[in-house]
Amino acid sequence: MNFVEYPIDVGAKASAEEETGILRCFRSPPPLSDILEAIWDCDIPNARFAKSLTIKCAPGTSLQLIGQYRRPAEIHQRAKILPAKCATHIQSHAVTLRPTGGLGVIIVSLRSDAASRIVQAPIRELANADLHLSDLFRAWEVAMCDEMLATAQTSEERVAGVQAFLLQHLRPHTDSLANRAACYLRRNPTIQMSSLAARLGTSSRNLSRAFSAAFGLSPKRFARLARFQKILAERRRSRSWAQTAYACGLTDQAHLIDEFHDLVGEAPTDFFAHELSVGASGMDEANLIIQRAAPVARPITVP
Repeated sequence: MNFVEYPIDVGAKASAEEETGILRCFRSPPPLSDILEAIWDCDIPNARFAKSLTIKCAPGTSLQLIGQYRRPAEIHQRAKILPAKCATHIQSHAVTLRPTGGLGVIIVSLRSDAASRIVQAPIRELANADLHLSDLFRAWEVAMCDEMLATAQTSEERVAGVQAFLLQHLRPHTDSLANRAACYLRRNPTIQMSSLAARLGTSSRNLSRAFSAAFGLSPKRFARLARFQKILAERRRSRSWAQTAYACGLTDQAHLIDEFHDLVGEAPTDFFAHELSVGASGMDEANLIIQRAAPVARPITVP
């Protein structure tokens, strides 16, 4: 099992009494490697430190399955509150986890073009969804996963249990026009739709219909989500916003700002405000943004 660790701290050496946290990214061997982008384990046992943070899951192309094994964090998408154990394909506005104590969260990122091998529900029904995991899997299976996560002593044990759960639900690969298009767009988000249709031996109209029926959004919108993931990766390479825009096929920095407003509802500088260094240390493929929690404004009392 391959994994990479990213320490979570504020850049200063922690005191002997204070624990920081670890974000671990696990890569699965075949046959799950064709389905999983990654399994993330965000492990912050110290309640005080955890409550000083927020974790954003940015929009992207993958289906996210989220489980927790310490005090449940509150999960929000704008004004909507998601279950503590949820499934969603984030197409607009980041999903934010706000810890209420020591944090332990597992995020399974499934490739949208292969997620149907694990999840039987149509992927189109998971767009910005607030589904509980028990809506997708049997309640007793979810309960067994909860017990496994609660009793596991290490990240490796937790992830091994998650992998075993996924393997139990693995179904054979089924080819489709929409899946082939999604697979290509994840790698090449700037391709013209007419060129993609020609590569796949179909018309642009037929491609759009098949794609929308499968995923609940147009191939062009899916490509923008894939490009947004590339924007996050380029930013973590210490590129300027202008350089990032150019690398991602955007006309200029203003075009990049428009993409942020459309997909997450705020400017890039606001979206990344108070980000910890973990987000800029090589997590090229991650849609996770770990930040210092914004201070809560207190009402002014007039004597």
